[in-house]
Amino acid sequence: MESEGLVVVVDDDERICRAVQRMLISAGYRVRAFTSARAYLAEQEGMEPSCLVVDIKIPDVDGLSMLRESRAAGLETPAVFITGSADLDAAVKAMKLGAFDLLEKPLDESALLMAIEGAIQHGEHQRGEREHLAELWRAAETITAREAQVCALVASGRLNKQIAAVIGTTEKTVKVHRARAMSKLGAHSVAELVRSVDQLLAPAGPTSIVTADHRLIHRPRVLDIMATALRTAADGAESLTLRTESTRAHSTESSDNVSHLPAS
Repeated sequence: MESEGLVVVVDDDERICRAVQRMLISAGYRVRAFTSARAYLAEQEGMEPSCLVVDIKIPDVDGLSMLRESRAAGLETPAVFITGSADLDAAVKAMKLGAFDLLEKPLDESALLMAIEGAIQHGEHQRGEREHLAELWRAAETITAREAQVCALVASGRLNKQIAAVIGTTEKTVKVHRARAMSKLGAHSVAELVRSVDQLLAPAGPTSIVTADHRLIHRPRVLDIMATALRTAADGAESLTLRTESTRAHSTESSDNVSHLPAS
């Protein structure tokens, strides 16, 4: 039977570890079992598991803390938590940490296999997205500060002439910066450029990524320039809107005053 990836089981109960291990091996998975979270954390970087099956109440380091430490090390392995008792608070915390599922003991074999399969598929999708974002980060590092400003303002829907007014340059210069930025980001249309900028500036994005070749890369500083350009342009547009509304209100008030003047 062809292996479907490495699944790591972490549970302080050796009997459960052995039972789950046998079940998963029969289903075609490679399996490593640990009876302590600390033991797994000491070896995690060299294993690259496809999924974690973790007891949420491990004595030495509980499952939630183990997953936090693993995430802090830059490893985003999807996790299925198992628990011996219904604990709503623990379940909520597990899901906030990004756990794929939470199953109660005694474990149902079909439910566990379905959860692991779903977690692995989810992990593969996430890895693909992270690799794509890493490629965008590498490309973004080649962008100049001015090109970054133009990128952000194009993504906001502004026209070249509006961008020129915002950053204090000519429309022709904006076109040059936009073309260079599109080339560096591998965008073949403005729509693709907008999608790339949206991905780069997505809220709650990571500050670092561990790539498939085990390299740690950090969020490019040029993205802060993009974000600042958007905030500045938005503040400017809001100020302009407020000034326009104030002028209109003043004009309306003046007209009303004139209409109520007594006829001479």
